[in-house]
Amino acid sequence: MDKFVVKLKKNYKEKIVAFLIFVMGLTMSFMIPTWQTPDEYAHLNMIGNSIGVADFAENILDSSGIEKGRIEFNYDEKVDLTEQENALNKSVTYQKKDMLPQSISFGIIKHLPATLGILLGILLGVPSYWVLQLGEIFSLLFYVVICFVALIKLPIKKEVMAFIMLFPMALQQAGSISYDAVLIPLCFFFICYILYLKYEKEVVGFREICNVILLWIVITYIKVPYVFLIFLILIIPLEKIRVYIGKIKIDEDFIRKIRIPVIMIGAAGIIVALYMFRYNKWIQIIYGFVVEWRRGLYLFRATGKTWTKFLMTSTVCNLGWLDTPMIFWGVVLVYFLLFGFAFINSDVKYKGKMRKWDVLVVVGTVVFLCVFTTLAMVNHTITMTLFGSETTSETYSIRTALYQIPYIGGLQGRYYLPFLSLFCLPFSQKIQVNQKIAQVLFYFVELLLYLYVIGMVLQRYWMA
Repeated sequence: MDKFVVKLKKNYKEKIVAFLIFVMGLTMSFMIPTWQTPDEYAHLNMIGNSIGVADFAENILDSSGIEKGRIEFNYDEKVDLTEQENALNKSVTYQKKDMLPQSISFGIIKHLPATLGILLGILLGVPSYWVLQLGEIFSLLFYVVICFVALIKLPIKKEVMAFIMLFPMALQQAGSISYDAVLIPLCFFFICYILYLKYEKEVVGFREICNVILLWIVITYIKVPYVFLIFLILIIPLEKIRVYIGKIKIDEDFIRKIRIPVIMIGAAGIIVALYMFRYNKWIQIIYGFVVEWRRGLYLFRATGKTWTKFLMTSTVCNLGWLDTPMIFWGVVLVYFLLFGFAFINSDVKYKGKMRKWDVLVVVGTVVFLCVFTTLAMVNHTITMTLFGSETTSETYSIRTALYQIPYIGGLQGRYYLPFLSLFCLPFSQKIQVNQKIAQVLFYFVELLLYLYVIGMVLQRYWMA
């Protein structure tokens, strides 16, 4: 019995957070109606392409029995309860064999949990509604497991990371078939793992470096702007590094000896790569903002002035097709609590104090991530403004086009969610709070937040 109690108490806080994530994520998965999670149909198409099945999304849509596009952006439209009831038992119109994988591409990694759930539903022959729900549940389970392991690894600011993991916006995406359900928890885990190597791991060896690089490659493959998360590796103390490759020992002395040549070779490599891929869309956008830097600064200012309130809200809670926002004063309160948690220290072992170099690296990483996440939507804004479609075959001159858009549009707060915790890292945990008091405060805040969110979702989708 004593051993059972000890086991139960081990990682108790992390287990409670994982349980909350699962319960609230599952609740939101069922409460947010089918086709009301952003780009759900588009992600189904991506899954179909990754397993080599033509008309994959169309077949599921046709079999679902739920009209797509009726509710989004139409606040007066609610769930048709008769339609919903029929969808629970509606027989599928596709043949099972036509929906099973014909080939597998590497792109499946972006939607792997959801794909497994969806294919399980297809194999079981359940209605399309439940096929989609199984995809969402598998995504949610992946999010729960990765967040749980990340919190166990995380040595500081657990309340901050747990609070962000439980943001309604994060849980909507966690319980969806979007690649956000894979991307967001992996970014959380990457940040937690780097902090684990910095504060807790005594020796950072070959395996740890490989873990970091592999995780970084997967994150970058899913969404390129998050490539700059790799800069966080610079906060790992050099004296901890002990990497053996054959007879070569890479440690602090070795790194200090080769750092200048490596920086020079790296810079030369970047210049060569920029020249070789100078016609790439991304390179062209960067080139345009560098050459037309005054206009670039204006566009960033105009974007901030126009969209700050929307981005703040859609990072925390703007559900469905960004048509169900939390009241703004509530959003401000959430941010106030988030940064309040950043100053709280409920574990005397770790103070969370960072060196000046660490702060510089974290701030620099945040700046790069914010800038390039924003720049990712420049092409979208230009093509939508000039041609009315992002899939156009028309071309444009980036230097001219920058003067033809008023700001950078199409941005959503959830794009910044994966690295939101980095904003809180530089703050020292100066406020000493009893661990039990910190936990009670955390649970109380989450209770109030989700009572509000559940009421908001019920009113938006289900209450006539």
